Amino acid sequence: MRALVFYLLLLAGSAQAEKILLIESYHAEYPWDVSYIKGIKDTLSSSAQLHSFQMDTKRIPVEQFEAKANEAFEYYKELKPSVVILGDDNALKYMLPKLYQEPISIVFLGINSNPRALLRKYKGQAQVTGVLELPLFVKNIRDLSQMLPKKKHKFRVMFDSGVTSKEAAKHIKKQYELIERNLKVEADILLISTKEEWQRKISSAQDDGVSVIIIGLYQTLVDKSGNSVPASEILAWTNKNSKTPLFAFWDFAVGEGKTSGGVVLFGESQGKQAAGLVNEILAGTDANSLPIGIGEQGRAIYSEKEMQRWGLTPPSHWNVMN
Repeated sequence: MRALVFYLLLLAGSAQAEKILLIESYHAEYPWDVSYIKGIKDTLSSSAQLHSFQMDTKRIPVEQFEAKANEAFEYYKELKPSVVILGDDNALKYMLPKLYQEPISIVFLGINSNPRALLRKYKGQAQVTGVLELPLFVKNIRDLSQMLPKKKHKFRVMFDSGVTSKEAAKHIKKQYELIERNLKVEADILLISTKEEWQRKISSAQDDGVSVIIIGLYQTLVDKSGNSVPASEILAWTNKNSKTPLFAFWDFAVGEGKTSGGVVLFGESQGKQAAGLVNEILAGTDANSLPIGIGEQGRAIYSEKEMQRWGLTPPSHWNVMN
């Protein structure tokens, strides 16, 4: 009898749990997703049930993005969640036009683009808030300039040509225009499509007078046949073949056999901030009343072994990686 009562109570609790749907732009194995999902799970209210759908847009052709978004929308209609979390730019770009008239709350995270124009265009029943993700270009340039010999430095900033990279590069170019004269630096901000072009730019950096290469995103690079190249392969080749010190904007690109360090963004902090917004919504706050926030301002980390490789000493406020 007691077992039956406990089972009924368990069912009742499950029935009352709020369904939260996370629509990921990418895939579950992608380090950024792994990190922000951990942040969400660690922070999300125990009364919520988290479900997910992966759009996989780091690995499938652009021509398939809309079809994948349609699959995500069908899953949404089947699940009937009260809150949808949209992870990264592609999820927001492709899903907001489908969800904006739904009676739900939407929380986005990892957005590099300015979402305001999109939110004005698709203004409907859905209430929307979220967290922006902006690469910390100025902080990196200042810190890296301090640890290099005193001279005018040339930085090469390398991204793939995916949607997120284009938005991140646009943001960085605006920042660069503001600091160029004050910091006396030169920066090439590159958007690259193929593995072969990426390798050429890594190999030519020293001859081109580049002091430091800063690695952005590299997950949408393709080979000569148009096939997606594993991100781990790109990063390993870059580490092995570069004659120029390597740094990064994201934590997953730092470590032994990767880059030396940087003032980096962590997916986990984005996930925690987004889940905090979800918790406020579940507690009764209207999403529209919650201001769009900027992600926490990064952490300065470094790999001892990679720093030793280049004979560099990190600034005192940088922390060695665990």
